[in-house]
Amino acid sequence: MNLKTNANSYLYELKKIWLSLHNIDNVFAYNLNVTKTKYLQGNTIYMEYNPQRTRLRRLPQTISSLKPVFDEKAFNFKKIKSLELLMNIPYEGAAISMIINKSPLTRYHTLICPDVAAGQPQRLTLPALRFCITFLLNTRDEEKAFRIGYNSPGALASVNHLHLHLLYVTTDLYSDKAELELLERPNIYRLSDKMPTEAICFLFNKTADEDSLNAQIQKLFNFIIWLCEHDIPHNLFLTPNRSENLGNVLKVFVFCRKSFCYVKDLNTYNIGFCEVAGYVTVGDEKLYERLTEQEVLAKIQNETGDVFKEIYDYFKA
Repeated sequence: MNLKTNANSYLYELKKIWLSLHNIDNVFAYNLNVTKTKYLQGNTIYMEYNPQRTRLRRLPQTISSLKPVFDEKAFNFKKIKSLELLMNIPYEGAAISMIINKSPLTRYHTLICPDVAAGQPQRLTLPALRFCITFLLNTRDEEKAFRIGYNSPGALASVNHLHLHLLYVTTDLYSDKAELELLERPNIYRLSDKMPTEAICFLFNKTADEDSLNAQIQKLFNFIIWLCEHDIPHNLFLTPNRSENLGNVLKVFVFCRKSFCYVKDLNTYNIGFCEVAGYVTVGDEKLYERLTEQEVLAKIQNETGDVFKEIYDYFKA
């Protein structure tokens, strides 16, 4: 089946199976039930209170290199129970396994795991990137709540087996509203100087012909390879455009980090692709009540530091 023409069919089946499994005992670590949500004062950061994820999620692994080696003995997605596999999607001669996230952040939270049997470490590959961009570009406009995120090693990746996250976030996020400035023609932008954080943003047009689309994806992948070669941890956030300008495009944000993140205190919040995109989940009720937008933005800024000067020089070269 062709991904371009069947993305909506796959998504329809995925939603149906996910919901049916959510009603079966002992498949998920918990039944998702987020009861408290809010925008922090300033309307940039959206927050949810999800204590079950904090208490019941699998302990994260520490991945200390952007050139990680797959460890067969550690937890990996070859070891999941059969019920956790939603479906396999054939793609470029292999299979993309869609696996439930046992500790979901959102409804339909799914792990996108390319060629599970190959035992690929948590370093993004070109086919994985192309699959995710093609998948989101070809879903219906009504499905714009679906977003995809990726944490590299050192940027909150918690399992050293190649995977990305498919999330269902209906509310508008910071990344949906952030103002962009052209960095390099035709489709590479950066966050405006007016924005409180920094990121690179690649735009992919739904109407682009296949050759130009593949060339633009290759350019994004070359940038990711450069980040790995320069030991710069990074997060990706792929989201259909939800703002009034820019048109029918997919935004792919790349958030870069000044250093590796090893400490993952599950009692507070950590900075991964969700947080830099403007979506923060906490498990402590007191923290949920007291946390301010200024604190969250300061934490994000502290973890990016001055790394973006080097990033902007890359695009000027």
